[in-house]
Amino acid sequence: MNAAGDAGNGVSTESAGNGQDVRALADHGRQIQHDAEALAAHVRDASSSVQDYLTAQVEQRPLTTLGLAAGLGYLLGGGLSSKLTVLMIGAATRLGAAVVAREVGSRLSLSDWSGTPNRAPGQRSGAKEERS
Repeated sequence: MNAAGDAGNGVSTESAGNGQDVRALADHGRQIQHDAEALAAHVRDASSSVQDYLTAQVEQRPLTTLGLAAGLGYLLGGGLSSKLTVLMIGAATRLGAAVVAREVGSRLSLSDWSGTPNRAPGQRSGAKEERS
């Protein structure tokens, strides 16, 4: 008997085990190839869908698309860390706060604290305003 053992048919158990390992490895390789091809097909479909969507957006909203592209380019170009960006964000925040304050002020001036609209003196709650 040899050191590897004898299966009785002249093939050692070690080489029979290696053959099974090779077949299993080949099966795994084929499965991986199949999965990779399926993934590539899904990626092609998704990229086609994204391209169609972006084309439609550019045709429908060209200025919005241009602004978005410029902003994205600015960010990717490292614009976020610049002093100009801090200044722009600060100005935009102040402008937004002013718009909100103006809106809240106009709503408060049109209603009293109970939430009901203010009426002209002498006007009843059910009476309609006369237009001049």
